[in-house]
Amino acid sequence: MDNTLGTLKACKHLSLSSNCIEKIAGLKGLEQLEVLSLGRNQIKKLEGLDDVASTLKELWISYNLLDKLNGIEKLTNLTVVYMSNNLIAKWTEFDKFKELPNIEELLFVGNPLWEVHTKSDDYRINVAGRIPWLKKLDGVPVDDDEREGGKALGL
Repeated sequence: MDNTLGTLKACKHLSLSSNCIEKIAGLKGLEQLEVLSLGRNQIKKLEGLDDVASTLKELWISYNLLDKLNGIEKLTNLTVVYMSNNLIAKWTEFDKFKELPNIEELLFVGNPLWEVHTKSDDYRINVAGRIPWLKKLDGVPVDDDEREGGKALGL
């Protein structure tokens, strides 16, 4: 990713999937960017997104090397996050999604946290307890029973 991306002033959807990108950079000037697709790269950190934080609504970042979600809290306009098959293993990292008041849809399958908690059958309830306003999780609507179960956990 380089600074020439910034010349795409009217770009609303930028797809840079499958490019062996290691670091997010060069987004300054993308004043109308709403959807950023960075799946199937080598990204390890959610940094370099500050310049599009106010406009970005969807972040597609599946199949990368993310083990932490530092910086996601700045992306308060996100409604959709696709981040399956990364390396998120702890609820403390997942809890950073609580800072996204507009998130409606999350794809999280294939992360170590998902792997462990789908086996023990408490994954969806834990997510609903942490993000009660979430509408869809892993392609399936979050139902009222899951929300109630999550609420009972007191997360």
